Amino acid sequence: MSSAFLTLYRSLTRHRLYAMLNIGGLALGIAVFLVLMLFVRFETNYDRVLPGWERVWMIERTLQFPGNPKVEIPSLPPMLAQMKADYPGTTGARLLQYDVAVQNGTVSVAQTMGQVDPAYFQLFPFPSAEGDPVAALARPDGIVITTTAAQTYFGQGSSIGRTLTVLFDGAPHLYRVGAVLRPLPGNISYASDLFTAIPPDATAQRGKGFRTFLSFPDDAAAARVARDLAAFVKRHPDPDFPVGMVDIAKTGIVPLGDVHLAADTVGTVVTVLGTVGTVALLLAVINYINLATARAALRAREIALRKVVGATRGALVVQLLGEALIAVTVATLVGLALAEVALPFVNATGGTTLAIVYWGSDSILVPLAVLIVTVSVLAGFHPAFVISRFQPAGVLASTRTPGGDRPGARLRKMLVVFQFAIAIALMIGTGILVAQTRHVQNADIGFSRHGLIMVPGYGAAAVDRVQRTALATAIRATSGFVATTTSGIAPTGGSYSISAMHRAGATGEPPRILQATVGERFFETYGVALLAGRRFDPRRFAIDEEQDDKGTKTRDHNVILNRTAIQRLGFTTPAAAVGQVIAQGDRTARIIGVVGDMRFATPREPLNAVSYSYRADGGAAPVLVIRTNSDVAATLARVELVWRRLAPNVPSGAITVDQKLYDSFYRQNVQRSRLFTTGAVLAVAIGCLGLYGLAAFDTMRRVKEIGIRKVLGASTSDVMRLLLIQFLQPVLLANVIAWPIAWFAMSHWLGGFDDRITLSPVYFVAASALALVIAAATVASQAWRVARAEPTRALHQF
Repeated sequence: MSSAFLTLYRSLTRHRLYAMLNIGGLALGIAVFLVLMLFVRFETNYDRVLPGWERVWMIERTLQFPGNPKVEIPSLPPMLAQMKADYPGTTGARLLQYDVAVQNGTVSVAQTMGQVDPAYFQLFPFPSAEGDPVAALARPDGIVITTTAAQTYFGQGSSIGRTLTVLFDGAPHLYRVGAVLRPLPGNISYASDLFTAIPPDATAQRGKGFRTFLSFPDDAAAARVARDLAAFVKRHPDPDFPVGMVDIAKTGIVPLGDVHLAADTVGTVVTVLGTVGTVALLLAVINYINLATARAALRAREIALRKVVGATRGALVVQLLGEALIAVTVATLVGLALAEVALPFVNATGGTTLAIVYWGSDSILVPLAVLIVTVSVLAGFHPAFVISRFQPAGVLASTRTPGGDRPGARLRKMLVVFQFAIAIALMIGTGILVAQTRHVQNADIGFSRHGLIMVPGYGAAAVDRVQRTALATAIRATSGFVATTTSGIAPTGGSYSISAMHRAGATGEPPRILQATVGERFFETYGVALLAGRRFDPRRFAIDEEQDDKGTKTRDHNVILNRTAIQRLGFTTPAAAVGQVIAQGDRTARIIGVVGDMRFATPREPLNAVSYSYRADGGAAPVLVIRTNSDVAATLARVELVWRRLAPNVPSGAITVDQKLYDSFYRQNVQRSRLFTTGAVLAVAIGCLGLYGLAAFDTMRRVKEIGIRKVLGASTSDVMRLLLIQFLQPVLLANVIAWPIAWFAMSHWLGGFDDRITLSPVYFVAASALALVIAAATVASQAWRVARAEPTRALHQF
């Protein structure tokens, strides 16, 4: 092994460029692979970090009307008790999350609190830093917090027995800390820093809906329950569902470990980024093996001399594999260091909390050891087992590479084609990914979102009508506001219903149309285009109103439809729909106007067909929306001041519509596209390093040939053209492979968006042109150096 160290040291110091390209390229590939594999492991381990996750399933309820996207609905509060009664041996717990404010001195801090059954901490036995969580929740005023919350509210020292004031339902609630949990992992779907017991009168209306977790003794028991769920739903129907909705509401159970990956696009993102990391490593390994085998032929005479002076083939195999093992180990350590340095940047840009673990079940050491051995064997196989087999006499007597180098040259050319096919496909994908990400952020979504502020707390159950009126009046009186409105529907959600609507005399299945209630100046505040008819008019609110003075919904009322709704109802133009009467359940409604489509939901889902009805109060759980023409940050501060004065016990949740849309729909796409782009750029760089190394190697071997060509009259430009065409041929051939792969992958990815860019040939041509420029620039310096060398000096070297 000492001989291997010495030989490798001499080789690396003598050929520094080779050492930098070979070891540096492999190190870069390993670094990219490590970072992206950490991301993949983080995502695939979602909820699997919870103690006892293997035996836990979650009730999943979905609702999908024909022509509308599938939506998730919460489980019912009594469902757990019904499950236990119908399926003996089943255990479980419920979780109800909602936003609260924790009073910390004179400041209220917004938090997500989870109300759980006491059995929750038996189902998930989180490690406790202090106290017993189960015993803590046995008290009506008991609260369980994490160490993060304990340090925030109490600082250092024990938190057991200390009190915490939590504001929700419009009133302060005093809790006594009974247990402190150790920090929870970041990859938990339903995480909270505060836990209290679910009160007997809890309903899903106050929060984000019940999550019901079930524990079965084995997979067979879970399978039996899954098969019987249709009958279970019939035995325990949802009292809020009409009989006709049974067929479109589905209830199932999902293993807890599958919940996150089954979410929208998560599985695709994990697959794509995992593929990019694997490709980067594969390119680096190919580069390393390519350069190692290319240089191995030059060592044939060295190996022959060693055999002449007494070295056995077994000793040579050990030495050559040892050299490869040492070099790959050095590259791996450098790659590990690069990954450590890059992780803070990756976490900041990608919104992750990745970390390299060296010990324990998540240790990175075993995968690295497997990687080192595998690459060492692949890189050292040719010199160790092929060249060491040659007879010394034949090698020393030959003036050419033993066995010829044509097979090796063909293999290296094939590998270059493969590398650049991957690189071009990644460049095409990166261009389309960036363009689509920018498109969905800047696309016309049917209303002017800039300068809009939404206040979700306005519709909280704890805010009564008097407070709402006072809040709206005080905010309107504040400077900087152009318009205000209230509505049940709002960007990213809100409250609404879906029902069938149809024209008189229409046949077939009536379309399901989203029913939204809006208040005064809704369309003016949002800046929605009026396509035909009129908006709701203050002078005609008596006939526009959806309900009478007693709150009873009237049989005939006025509605405004969006463009998608009139198309589904069969109207040819917006003007043709105005004045028409349509049936809506057991009522009729008259269309008084048609407005443009507004995209309140994710750009991945089709636009909703919407019917807008007027309600003076904006409808159930209304959201207050404000348009400002002044500084947004200052406006938000003024809203908060008014809110704390008039509704101090309820968090306002005030946020710009831009920020709300970004947080809900765009942030993850932007962060993941940054990771993809970084990985793709580094993968292309790795391919270029390999091409540069091969160019340096091949031009060095062709010095004599080029000298002869120049003696026979070839100019420097002729030689440059010859070398560039030779090296660019594999890159041109790579396009034939890359284009179909990129088209298939990106058309499939774009198919997940309703609002998407066109898959234009421009992206393919631009990526190929860029690849050619990069390849030409990569080999140009080597080609220029050899092409302009003096022929006599080149021939004198041989």
